[in-house]
Amino acid sequence: MQIRTRLTLQFALLVGSILVAFTLLIFILSANYRKQEFNERLKEKAINTAKLLIDVKEVDRDLMRIIDSTNYSSLEDAEVIVFDYFKRSKIYTSGKQPGLEITEELLAKARSNDEFVFKQGEREAIGLLYTNGLRRFVVFASATDKYGINKLNNLLIVLLIGLLASIGFTIITGLVFSRQALKPISNVIRQVSTITASNLEQRVDEGNGSDEIALLAITFNEMLVRIEKAFQIQRSFVSNASHELRTPLASITSQIEVALMKERAQDEYRRVLGSLLEDARSLTALANNLLEIARAEQDIRTMSMKPVRLDELLLQTSSEFEIVHPEYVIDILIHDNAEDEAHDLTVKGNENLLKLIFANLIDNACKFSDGKPVRVDLEFNRDHILIKVADNGIGISREDMPHIFEPFYRAQNVAHTRGHGIGLSLISKIVTLHNGSIRFDSEPGRGTTVFVKLPYSPHNKF
Repeated sequence: MQIRTRLTLQFALLVGSILVAFTLLIFILSANYRKQEFNERLKEKAINTAKLLIDVKEVDRDLMRIIDSTNYSSLEDAEVIVFDYFKRSKIYTSGKQPGLEITEELLAKARSNDEFVFKQGEREAIGLLYTNGLRRFVVFASATDKYGINKLNNLLIVLLIGLLASIGFTIITGLVFSRQALKPISNVIRQVSTITASNLEQRVDEGNGSDEIALLAITFNEMLVRIEKAFQIQRSFVSNASHELRTPLASITSQIEVALMKERAQDEYRRVLGSLLEDARSLTALANNLLEIARAEQDIRTMSMKPVRLDELLLQTSSEFEIVHPEYVIDILIHDNAEDEAHDLTVKGNENLLKLIFANLIDNACKFSDGKPVRVDLEFNRDHILIKVADNGIGISREDMPHIFEPFYRAQNVAHTRGHGIGLSLISKIVTLHNGSIRFDSEPGRGTTVFVKLPYSPHNKF
């Protein structure tokens, strides 16, 4: 069911319930008023008849009947019956034909009560005591209130017609107003449905910018900005990855083709194979980096997270570099400034990804330092652990600084240095996954210092 239909039905149900309750209230109050007003007229009829019959000596029963017969009133088939209180005998009845049946029970009830009302069939009646000095009488008056009942029935018909018409009008106006109220949402849906991968720059109209519909549109636009950025990064990533893969593959292909053109000396074949091996290693490194980026982009909840000692991980990474790159000069300084033995350089994270932080930072620092020493500091703080890697290399220009975390981006001053421009992008993703932060402090020609903060996690939190 559409929201428009549901809102209309809910609105009609709410208004209809209120109208039904209001209709019932009016009808009940009107019925009570008719009953009270008719009972007052019956009482007045009974008292007036008793006064004329008993208090006025000139009026006897025959004259009283004549008076009643000539008295045109709105009381239909009115009948008055007078009983002697003590003798319980009927002394007067005004009706031509008996309409009210007086039983001993009714007579006893009238003698014991000052006044009461009752009903026999369609006739409504009242019984009361009338006192004239020492004499007491029981008087009954009854009639059929056809006029009042007809008015009440007409009122009921009018109320029902008005109720049905009001509910119908409510449904129609509800449809109109719900259409108008939901029109901005329909516009948002229509605009969003036209946005595809080819026109992600399109935005949804934000209306007045303040109501809930406008907030929805703003949220859509913010999401579109993120999606557009993700698509741009993906396109750039695919394009750059294709370029980086094509270069070594083209080099391998061309070298093999040249080598196969004619017979060559063993040394030449050895030189070609060495060059091919270097290109193959470059491809392997690129594939590994792409795989690590994919791993770093997955949900942190799906990864294996455990306590990791960063000092031990740093020393292990440094030892591996000494074997693979003996030309690297790495100075490691671990600041053991913890307050007690319960605190150590431990974080909660994925050991393989955290190791990539050290590996990429140290490798980048050493590559761009031209053999100069690289210093790595590991420092404990109350709420975080600081990793600082400083080199004395070529540095990063201000123009390149905003782009250093973009995949495959390489600054102009490192164009002739081996690499694919993936390392810093990978580090940034890993640090973000571990709720940390990364900052660069660099000056061209004077070196670069990288600051990485990772949240400290004592053992009692694991």
